[in-house]
Amino acid sequence: MKRLTKRRPPAILVVAGLLLILALLAHFQAAPLTFIDQTLATPLQTIVTPTKTFLLRLISVIAQPSMAVLYAVVLIGGLWYFQHRAAAVWVLVTFGIGGAGSWLLKFLVARPRPTAHVLVAENGYSFPSGHVFSAVMIISLLYYLFARPLPRLWQRLGCLLGAGIWLGLVVAARVYLGAHYPSDTIAALLLGYLWIRLALWLYQHYYPQLQARLESNPAPNMRHGQKK
Repeated sequence: MKRLTKRRPPAILVVAGLLLILALLAHFQAAPLTFIDQTLATPLQTIVTPTKTFLLRLISVIAQPSMAVLYAVVLIGGLWYFQHRAAAVWVLVTFGIGGAGSWLLKFLVARPRPTAHVLVAENGYSFPSGHVFSAVMIISLLYYLFARPLPRLWQRLGCLLGAGIWLGLVVAARVYLGAHYPSDTIAALLLGYLWIRLALWLYQHYYPQLQARLESNPAPNMRHGQKK
């Protein structure tokens, strides 16, 4: 007889479930989450030096949501200028709705920011981290549009490695500076994953129709499934 294999739930459902659990724990400020946050934050916050603080503050400034808006505007403008208008609209919708969703989740959870080891003052709620979520969106958009089409595997892996290092630095900076709890940054990574997965699904299913409407003469490298 054949063994009955259990079907694993799709990754997107697992991630959504984890995000929901984190959101509920953060909203009610549950003691287990507080303990986990303290345990994860201690290694990053134990050693404080002027050089370390300066570098991580610089990373935090580069990755702040207002700067991410500027990056998105430049990306959208560049795509539109070079006649990749469907891709420009996709980036606009992805970044705009994603940012609105992150902002809405902040107000639904309404988690106060940390009060201990605060090296940089921040306003607003803490969960999820807007810096980390914005970084996930910008990096994902850049990777999918420019790095994923690269012909060699080592090139794509190199881009992924660089993206992972940058995200790790942004996460470390926000926790080290006392602007967020570790669970805030984890939630931002989970939310970013969910939204980018949905955005890519929309891209794959509706890009050709949008391209046909907006681009009368699409550039060769942006055509999907069209022969020269």
